[in-house]
Amino acid sequence: MEMWKWRLLPLLAVLISFLVLYIRSTSKLLPNNLCSLLPHDRYLIRSKRIVTPDGVIAGAVLVKEGMIVSVVHGEDQLAEYAGVHLMDYGEAAVMPGLVDVHAHLDEPGRAEWEGFSTGTKAAAAGGITTLIDMPLNSFPSTVSKETLQLKLEAARNKIYVDVGFWGGLVPENAFNRSALENLLNAGALGLKSFMCPSGINDFPMTNATHIKIVARYWVST
Repeated sequence: MEMWKWRLLPLLAVLISFLVLYIRSTSKLLPNNLCSLLPHDRYLIRSKRIVTPDGVIAGAVLVKEGMIVSVVHGEDQLAEYAGVHLMDYGEAAVMPGLVDVHAHLDEPGRAEWEGFSTGTKAAAAGGITTLIDMPLNSFPSTVSKETLQLKLEAARNKIYVDVGFWGGLVPENAFNRSALENLLNAGALGLKSFMCPSGINDFPMTNATHIKIVARYWVST
């Protein structure tokens, strides 16, 4: 037994050393490295076509801890960042992320249609960095403060881009100003309604009377 103990001790010391090195190396990663292109806390994205407010330029985008901190104009200035990890995309366009204001992330209730995880991953892969979720196709539809809260709970730890939410205007809440105000105050960005059948049972169509009533709520304030 003593012989095995002395043979195992050196092996155990080597394993502990590897574990310490692993912990130290992974601690340098971003806090949420799933949202980063690379496991580096600082890197450059170089391209000959970077879209900026002033036009298309050649240069690089400097990213630090998951945030864009500056745009480096021209190849000459890159010499200042000799030690920074560089990704060269050649002629590929590097541009601000797109915003999709009409998306259906169907959780809770119909994740098999499209859920937060799959929908936001697909958006990120296509260059879309913000989605605004429509209030129907999930179950229940997002027509109250309470149903919006269900959406938020369903989205927790599942989103890979920024997500906002539309609220739904239906006959059930159209004559209830406080319910609509609570929905908006809870975070809904606006109200969506159908004036024809929506195809979703818990999201019935509104008519001109509903729209006029709701318009008066905010015209009178």
